[in-house]
Amino acid sequence: MSQFIKYALGICIVAAFVLAGMFGTEALVSQDGDSSGQDSAERQPTRVAVALPQMRSVEDAVSAVGTLRPVRGVEIVPNVAGRVTEVAVTSGQMVAQGDLLIQIDDRAAQADLAEAEATLNEARQEYDRYRQLDDSNATADARLEEARGAFRRAEAARSRALADLEDRAITAPFAGALGVIDTEPGAFLDSNETVTRLSDLSVVEVSAFLPERYYERVASGQTLKITTPAYPEDTFEGRVTVRVPEIDLGTRSFEIRAEIDNADNRLVGGMFANARLVLDTYESIAIPDDAIISQGLTTYVYVIDDGAATRTEIEVGASLGALTEVQDGLDIEARVVVAGWDQLTAGAPVEIDEGFTSEGLE
Repeated sequence: MSQFIKYALGICIVAAFVLAGMFGTEALVSQDGDSSGQDSAERQPTRVAVALPQMRSVEDAVSAVGTLRPVRGVEIVPNVAGRVTEVAVTSGQMVAQGDLLIQIDDRAAQADLAEAEATLNEARQEYDRYRQLDDSNATADARLEEARGAFRRAEAARSRALADLEDRAITAPFAGALGVIDTEPGAFLDSNETVTRLSDLSVVEVSAFLPERYYERVASGQTLKITTPAYPEDTFEGRVTVRVPEIDLGTRSFEIRAEIDNADNRLVGGMFANARLVLDTYESIAIPDDAIISQGLTTYVYVIDDGAATRTEIEVGASLGALTEVQDGLDIEARVVVAGWDQLTAGAPVEIDEGFTSEGLE
């Protein structure tokens, strides 16, 4: 009886192993079938939009901050002391060269000039009389020279009197805009007292500092563009006029200056300027920003080649609005993916959506 039980138990064990083998094989076959279906699904083409690189003009430029100032600006200081009799202008007024700004009491100066002119007339008559006598040999050379000397001294005295009179009329040395004028008629001005400032705003100068590494690349005549907080939507353009021939030891930078036409007087001294100096202009390949993928330190795009996506690393350069310069990694004939690249892997088959591409390129 015990042998029969052992025999039956052995048959059951063998049957169990057979059943397990059958079910395991079926499961493996089922899994293999699912995997084949998945591979087939992955090989379905991905619809993408593409664009061709374009040639664009690129500016190699450096940015800096600067300060505006008039090309010409002077402090108006009287040459002589005196009491103010007239203030002919107001603060901030535009004036022409020679316009009267402030008049200082000139009554004494006019009297001195009149006296000097009278003395000059007498000396001239005396000198002329002695010259006529000399022509007839009726006078000595010494008397003639004495008369000539008196005449010359009288001329000099008149010139001094005239200059003193003119100094009492403070005029504009050139056309420009006046600063603040606090002087009133009746005030007494010293000869070292500044009454206002005159600035020629027809041209303004921007001063900026650049890092030492750009020194060799900066030259007179290069284009400098600026924007200011006062006019954030406007760009003003000028030309470099000065590259200071030394490097600041503290900052390891150097100063440049550029002149900007300012016929409408919109720009004034002291304004802050965001400056951009164009060092060079060249032609380069550019692609839409939408095509560029960044991953860590790597930048790449997908390029379509023989109906498949190829991952291509690139080196980008300047931003050109909706485009970005590509300095290395692409040629002008490459077709880069601009939409649908988030579904791609290297070597994946693709189907180009011509309608979408045409719309994106228009």
